[in-house]
Amino acid sequence: MNGIKEIRRIVLLMLIACSVLPDTAESQHDTSPLTAFMFDETDRKIVNGSIDKEEAQELLKSYLPPLRRYFYKMGGMSVKKEDWAFPLANYSEITYRDGGNDFRLGEYDYFQGSNSKGHPAHDIMILDSNKDLLDDSTGKPVDVVSMSSGVVTAIDSSWKPGSTLRGGRYVKIYDVTNNGLFYYSHLSEVDVFPGMIVNAGDKIGEVGRTGRKAVMPQGKTHLHVAFLEFRDGYPIPVEIIEFIRMAEKRSNRLQ
Repeated sequence: MNGIKEIRRIVLLMLIACSVLPDTAESQHDTSPLTAFMFDETDRKIVNGSIDKEEAQELLKSYLPPLRRYFYKMGGMSVKKEDWAFPLANYSEITYRDGGNDFRLGEYDYFQGSNSKGHPAHDIMILDSNKDLLDDSTGKPVDVVSMSSGVVTAIDSSWKPGSTLRGGRYVKIYDVTNNGLFYYSHLSEVDVFPGMIVNAGDKIGEVGRTGRKAVMPQGKTHLHVAFLEFRDGYPIPVEIIEFIRMAEKRSNRLQ
């Protein structure tokens, strides 16, 4: 764990050093990757249940304006929901849990962290009958790609079997255009880090079975994807199945 923290610290310093920053400390905060790392640290506390809900909400709310400024400063491109990419690439076949009717809000609250209830998301399974994390037809991993453009704000790449983390390895991306947070989880690997600017279709990881339930023998190799709109700093899940299906029709399965 200490090694991971050190890598994160070095990456942060490199990103800040490579940014063209104005003179004042406040403007540096608004136009550098620093806010993304601050978001990541706060979000980690939310996941672990080690931060007060009201404090966490106020912090997330304060991060959004500088993240927007940083996104556009770095040349981020706006992507409307109608132009979102399908979150998987290089796959032969996929199926949706419950035929795509698995969005269940229930008593979900983002600030419950890893103990959140409900299923306000969609699970997309790949063809992996022997559960080796490879597509049965291609014998290769299936890529997870960003549906939108945005700023990577939180990740976990350190999950190991035995961890109680519900989502396993995950990536969270702030979609500046639509003021929402994408959550991609159960990944086998994470290929991005906080502060990265991504565009729709950029690879962010690979499909896996990480997480306290997904790793069990009955778990299926799949992607769990959710979109939460920020309302006064509060991430509220919204149904996006229509946009996922629209994107699937445009997707190239085996690129």
